[in-house]
Amino acid sequence: MKGKLKWIILLAIIVAIAVIATIIVINELSLQYNIEEIKEYNYFLFTQNSKYGVIDKSGNIIIEPKYIAIQIPNPSKPVFICISDYNQETKNYESEVLNNNAQKILTDYQNVQAITIDTNIEASHYEKSVLTYEKDGKIGLITLEGKVITKPIYEEISSINYKEGTFLVKKDGKAGVINMKGKVIIKNEYETITSDNYYNKATKNKTTGFIVSKKTENGFRYGYINYRGRTILKTEYTQLERVNQIPSEKDLYFIAFKDGQAGLIKNKQIILNHEYQEIQYYAINDIFITTRNGKQGVVTRTGQTILHSEYDTILFGGIYLNAIKGDETFIFDTNGNKIETKNISLTQTDSPNYYIAIDKNDIYTVVNANGDVIIDDNYTYIGYLPGNYFIVSKDGKNGIVDHTGKVVLEMKYTSIFRFNDTNLIQAEIADTKTIELYNLKIEQMAKMDGAEIEQYEPSTINPNKYIMLVSENNFSYYDENGNKLEAKDIFPNNNLLAKNIDSKWVFVDREGNIKLDNNYEMITDFNEYGFAGIKVNGKWGVINQNGEVLQEPIYRLDWYQPSFLGKYYKVNTWQTEARYSSDEI
Repeated sequence: MKGKLKWIILLAIIVAIAVIATIIVINELSLQYNIEEIKEYNYFLFTQNSKYGVIDKSGNIIIEPKYIAIQIPNPSKPVFICISDYNQETKNYESEVLNNNAQKILTDYQNVQAITIDTNIEASHYEKSVLTYEKDGKIGLITLEGKVITKPIYEEISSINYKEGTFLVKKDGKAGVINMKGKVIIKNEYETITSDNYYNKATKNKTTGFIVSKKTENGFRYGYINYRGRTILKTEYTQLERVNQIPSEKDLYFIAFKDGQAGLIKNKQIILNHEYQEIQYYAINDIFITTRNGKQGVVTRTGQTILHSEYDTILFGGIYLNAIKGDETFIFDTNGNKIETKNISLTQTDSPNYYIAIDKNDIYTVVNANGDVIIDDNYTYIGYLPGNYFIVSKDGKNGIVDHTGKVVLEMKYTSIFRFNDTNLIQAEIADTKTIELYNLKIEQMAKMDGAEIEQYEPSTINPNKYIMLVSENNFSYYDENGNKLEAKDIFPNNNLLAKNIDSKWVFVDREGNIKLDNNYEMITDFNEYGFAGIKVNGKWGVINQNGEVLQEPIYRLDWYQPSFLGKYYKVNTWQTEARYSSDEI
């Protein structure tokens, strides 16, 4: 009997373990979701006479422009939320959801809306996979296909900035968090919930956590809940922020205030007690400046004191700490060792051979690894370039010198800098809007007056990155090393290519034979949708890949290289969705 009981207990333990493991797996799966990537843009906003419609990528009107607004939550899918009359009393809009045949869809749901987002991942303005709907004054979530994700039980559903696929929901006046699967991450028991805004390239916003608050008799108190919904810090702090510059998803650092005093916390462990007026993190040196009784000091992230809180001000100068006390300035390294030097800043470059120093008169020099000054000509700025070159400034002009101080690019430019993540140096003269491009050997690769520069990422029409220099009547292409490219290199699928012959623009075939010669002042190459712009007498029109004129030149556009869908031009907008229009301007 005892043996049988033992087996029963063992079996019960095994079953319990299996149940717990299953619950863990189910919970983990419910936390996981994929943010849809838009790989193909099929539908676009279209405006005409201040009304909105929709066109497809062939330039065909799908929805007539008669609405005061249209939401396109996912440009690859035919779901369009068309908004018309606004009721001033109820503050509600009349809306209907249409497909690409202008037929009503999702008719079983009331007041369907896209969810506006703010994200640093891509330029989408809406959640791409889910919508809200309403019933009896309450709100729920559905998919774009109309599948119910949550019942209409919330008073409010809105996005959480920089955390796509996760939503702030309110129930009975309290805030909580759910994800796009309907999984409850944080129960509805808080006054406010905000994202901690943590982001890195590998996981993007996946591990972004939440700062939550509850209202007490003494005011709001803040705490922290991680992306899994686990409470890390209870709501007992008067002010709380995550130190996002420390790139760790396992070790979370917080600057937390209690009773007006700041402390430093790692996960749940107190690193610095709550006895400081202020704590600030400096990522370059990975140290904190603390302020106590009006005096500043420096500590490491482990809480080790580098400089005691006895200085009026502490400033960073590269690998130097400038500690000011009264009329005296003391220079320390980041280990707290006092240094005798005329410089207030010393910064190592990407090369171990060179350091950039700044003295008390804000004059820059370059020293080598032995501390010997190798560039010293009263420059007011010096910046390192890959290899053995430096950007230098003096008297408001910029140039480039080598590691011996020899001028290799004369001091005449308004600005000089490395262009984005390319191997090109961009030098500009503002008066003439002249742009010159140099490679890392400081060899000139391009020059254009009255120019602008643009960088293009790979697309369906072009598999490679490229750079365009463009002016009112000229443009040319370059790779990331500054080598000039032909249109046929950029657009391998285009049969007609833009070419400048004797200051007039024509279209040629891939062998260089002229196919369309209409004495154009300017043209564009064909975009990924098969349309190109043509400019005559200062106005733009459109042709297709067959050379057929879809729109005679009637648009007077201000930008050098407009883009078209069918006979409609793209309106360049920076804070709202890009759209196309046929309004003459």
